This record gives sequence, C-alpha cells and structure tokens, in this order.
Amino acid sequence: MADRVKTAEPDEVRATIQRVAAERGESLLSLSVALGKNEAYLQQFIKRGTPRRLPEEERLKLAQILWIDERLLGAREPWSPS
Repeated sequence: MADRVKTAEPDEVRATIQRVAAERGESLLSLSVALGKNEAYLQQFIKRGTPRRLPEEERLKLAQILWIDERLLGAREPWSPS
C-alpha cells in the first residue's frame, strides 16, 4: 500500500516552506528567484497569503528544489481505485 500523506492546508504549507528553507539554509528570496518569480514572491505568500495557494507548476518546482513530497505543499493525494 502506498504511503498516505494528508494534503496540507495553506497555513501548513507556509510553515513547511519556512521550516524546510531554514533547515537547508535557503532564503525565501533565493527560492522565489529559483521559481522564476520576483524576489518577494514567497515572502508575500507566507506573510500576506498571496497567492492563497501555490499554482501547480510552482508547487511542483518548489517541491523538487526543496526535495520534499509535493503533497506537503498542498498537492492532492493521487487518485487510485479502491
């Protein structure tokens, strides 16, 4: 059976990004630039809640940069027949 990870809520996503970035010595600025966004993008996402959720492409890219499961950043659990 596949590992089940609960889909993270927006506040959990923000906390995860902050925690993992700090653990890896990455700044929100450098991660924003790596996503191809302006330097304040992730800072605004975390502090202001804008955007409310990360778009799919950015979420996947950030998960790859941080080497974490995309579901920790708000991706849905993949569908599978029961």
